[in-house]
Amino acid sequence: MKFVSNTLVVVAVIALCFISATVGFAPPPNRSNTNNAAVTVPALQASIGDTGVAFENVAREWRCKYSPGPSGTPEDSSSLKACQALLTEYLPKLKALPKATVTRQVCGGCLDFKVSISQPLDEHGAWAEAEYGPLEEEFMAKLKQIEGTSVHETQEITFETL
Repeated sequence: MKFVSNTLVVVAVIALCFISATVGFAPPPNRSNTNNAAVTVPALQASIGDTGVAFENVAREWRCKYSPGPSGTPEDSSSLKACQALLTEYLPKLKALPKATVTRQVCGGCLDFKVSISQPLDEHGAWAEAEYGPLEEEFMAKLKQIEGTSVHETQEITFETL
């Protein structure tokens, strides 16, 4: 029953992020095995209505804008250096989340610093139920304290390798 509860929470959170009107996700396909042969059960999958967008993974993204360094580039940016140091501090904790994959994206043009923590739907649901605590609150509070950062945001997104 906890598996179903986690899935419903994840679906509800994702629906709120993608749409303002109520649109449901398709339930996982029926994977029952009628011939009793050994079957490998595929990962839980959801879809966004009839858009053709299906996914097995959800990511929580933490992001901010950092300021360029004295050269006007990211190369000598003290705020980017501090963002990376903060991620390095939290990386072991993030990788300890069940089946988590952590990616970092840095854009030198628009000065974005982003961290995405991706998990399969069922594992991510448990973290979502805990309101991403305590890691998100701690990380974002420290990120906001870094001089030269702005536009501190979080987002729930689907995350698929195609």
